[in-house]
Amino acid sequence: MVQSRRSRLRSIIATVILVLAALAATPLPHSAAVAKTVYIPSRWVSTGEVPWAQNRTRESANFILLWGERSGTNPLTAPSDVRFDPDNILSQLESLYNFYVNTMRFTPETGLLAQHKIIVIVTRTWNRTALDAWATGGSVDGLVGVINIAPAAAAPGSWGLAHELAHVFQNYTFLGRSGMGFTHASAGTFWETSAEFMAMQVYPTVAAGDLTRFIRTEHLAYSSSRHHYGNWMLVQYIKERDGLAMFNRMWNEARNTEHPLEVYRRLTGITQAELNRRIGEYAQRNVTWDYANRADIMPFINRLYPFVTVYNGHPVEAVNAAAGHYRIPEALAPSTYGYNKIRLVPASDGALIRVRVRAHVSSAGQNGLAAGFVAVRNGTPRYSPVTVTTDSTLSFQTQSGERDVYLVVAGTPGVVHKYAFLDGYPRNYRNPYQFRIEGAVPYGHEAGHTRPTPTGGRWHSNGGGWVDSRANVASTAYVGPRAAVYGNSTVSGNARIEGMAWVNSGATVTGNAIVRDSALVQGGANLSGSVVVGGDAEPAIACGSGTYLMFNPDRGCNGAGGETDVNPAHGTFTDADLTLGSGPSPSPTPSPSPSPSPSPSPSPSPSPSPSPSPSGGTRACSATYAITNTWQGGFQGDVTVRAGGSAITGWTVTWTYANGQAITQSWNAAITSSGAGVTAGNLSWNGGLGAGATTAFGFLANAGTTNSVPALTCTAR
Repeated sequence: MVQSRRSRLRSIIATVILVLAALAATPLPHSAAVAKTVYIPSRWVSTGEVPWAQNRTRESANFILLWGERSGTNPLTAPSDVRFDPDNILSQLESLYNFYVNTMRFTPETGLLAQHKIIVIVTRTWNRTALDAWATGGSVDGLVGVINIAPAAAAPGSWGLAHELAHVFQNYTFLGRSGMGFTHASAGTFWETSAEFMAMQVYPTVAAGDLTRFIRTEHLAYSSSRHHYGNWMLVQYIKERDGLAMFNRMWNEARNTEHPLEVYRRLTGITQAELNRRIGEYAQRNVTWDYANRADIMPFINRLYPFVTVYNGHPVEAVNAAAGHYRIPEALAPSTYGYNKIRLVPASDGALIRVRVRAHVSSAGQNGLAAGFVAVRNGTPRYSPVTVTTDSTLSFQTQSGERDVYLVVAGTPGVVHKYAFLDGYPRNYRNPYQFRIEGAVPYGHEAGHTRPTPTGGRWHSNGGGWVDSRANVASTAYVGPRAAVYGNSTVSGNARIEGMAWVNSGATVTGNAIVRDSALVQGGANLSGSVVVGGDAEPAIACGSGTYLMFNPDRGCNGAGGETDVNPAHGTFTDADLTLGSGPSPSPTPSPSPSPSPSPSPSPSPSPSPSPSPSGGTRACSATYAITNTWQGGFQGDVTVRAGGSAITGWTVTWTYANGQAITQSWNAAITSSGAGVTAGNLSWNGGLGAGATTAFGFLANAGTTNSVPALTCTAR
């Protein structure tokens, strides 16, 4: 659907009103064998709310179409702006209905869905401005679904019909079911992203949502209103990990007090820590959009505005580049379930990269991070395990030819924060962090760095940001390295476009105005004077004073200060605060699904126990065992394998448990157990090690009150 931002919000608000109205519904008896009846609120005619007439209707098995006097009794011969084919619309809807019910099996055809025909109002066909919506979907009287669709939005192959019928089906998951449904304020974005996802199941090659807003601001909270048409990738991850049935269950089994990710956590029986680890995995996938439907979505991604695709990910600031010490800019720190993709330049081919990542912890936000690496060679990604942490050192051994490497850091708090649909940047907890790195440098900080070719525009002489070839940007204005000015917009005077902000086509920014952070200046806006626009604000008006940090269509230009930020101030870590130490540190720290609490027990871990190198031969290795996390009844162990004085092509580590420990899950090694004996062998990608080089693997295990460290034997090939 192509709409203005305000038009989309009106549609969304209309949907929400319909949803709230549905909460009072009660189930009615029905026999599936009985033809569906028509239910149209009687007040629609008496009050003029929807002044329909019987000779301006058309029915099919599951729908009734209503239209206005402007289209007459035969819409096929109506004026072009209100002309449509009622039979084609009904045919499209019946096909979509069959897909959602019988192919996707989104929700069963029972209860109210099986009783009444869904109402479809063809808007803009009445002489009544209230019936002017482009496209909405919801329900009325808690009894029946309703779609509002303009003639142009219902053309053959309509994405709008697929999207809005998805909203109707979303209503049917809870109509007549007290206490159920995604009706909590924090589910607003999920309604929209789910409707896009459902439409993509029907039309996989037709569209892929509003990707520009999402990809440009992946660090914003998952529930951000900036993302609601484009952040379907998390649902795609759930589909591929847990099956499409899990998505359907989330909708049909949600409780009206829950955030969507709380529902997912409950249905899968995982802990908050495991949920956070999975969010990290989802974020890793988004380096290359590594999903089963990649071939369908990449054409849409590749056609995005050049300033969206010219860089992949977020910039970082140097605290002390000589020491490898960097930080994510405060405004770009990942909010709840947002993430950063930080491109790295390895120091050499096959370099070992080590990074210590440390969060600025806030008790109010219960900050946390999920971090991991992605290496890309010839377009194929390779993933490290994900570490859920507030302070950890991660190691990643790159392989020959992996010149594109990314550090991916997601914001994963200890609780699921519930933000309402329009609760933007200053109301969302962020997860700021710093890191220290060796074996690579962040992209843009390497010696001799050159910017990519500015397709469709130029790099601005004052700041280096992308400027569209059609834009008029004065040399006195500043456009920062990752900022952008798009289309036929104008930036003049001493105006500054900073951070990841961008100016859309048809906008004007002049005077001493500042646009920063992740702000988007919409077409038609005219910013001047001393106005400051930041956060995730999206002004579309004229304004010359005040500070605006959050999209808020009701605030207008009032000259007031910025909205209060819930995030506390924090200092800067010193180099010593982020020391890397002399050897590799463990990588993953997930909690296992059966663990009753995401918090480890406070008991200390035993000291690591190195294994002796076997005598004789030129190929040798050693292995070190460490217990890195414990909880009641279980623990996490990490093993580091180091090659001896010569390169090796493979390794096997063996040990015997003395206290009944049993491994339940592992990564980066093929582990088998026979009684108390454990054998761990390398995988295809981590067996070859140069002289003195290391790799690591880890596991989760059950244990009793005693958990002694076993002696290890490493055999090299």
